[in-house]
Amino acid sequence: MYKNILVAIDDSETSRSALTEAVHIARTSQAKLHIVHVVDEILLNMHGHAMLDMGSANTAVSNLRQAGQQLLDNALKDAADIDTDTILLEALKRRVSETIAEKARELHVDLIVIGRHGQRGLATILLGSVAEQLARLSEASVLLVRKH
Repeated sequence: MYKNILVAIDDSETSRSALTEAVHIARTSQAKLHIVHVVDEILLNMHGHAMLDMGSANTAVSNLRQAGQQLLDNALKDAADIDTDTILLEALKRRVSETIAEKARELHVDLIVIGRHGQRGLATILLGSVAEQLARLSEASVLLVRKH
């Protein structure tokens, strides 16, 4: 039985399915649930040419943080009756999967739940999905959840 569960969320449908699954497992196992969201600043750097100046980049990061916190606040409502915390992470010059795996190690989780987006094509071949990368990097069991 799992005692310490981490679920990584974003604003996708598969993420909502992963949250539902993680809440169910935590509730039935009487486990602690950590809900995390990663602000991915790497995406801003990839599109940095669109930023006019550093001020707009700072505003964009701030907006990403606010949106991430709102996601976490909404997710917390779904887990109101279990021992839950929320954590806003930032992928500072690292992949999202590395950021999540590191936090999972720090928290000593025994299960990570994440949505599997089902991407196909060249980007997945070259980079792999966050979920697939996390499954390779994690010391904990990883449950990949599809949209249901």
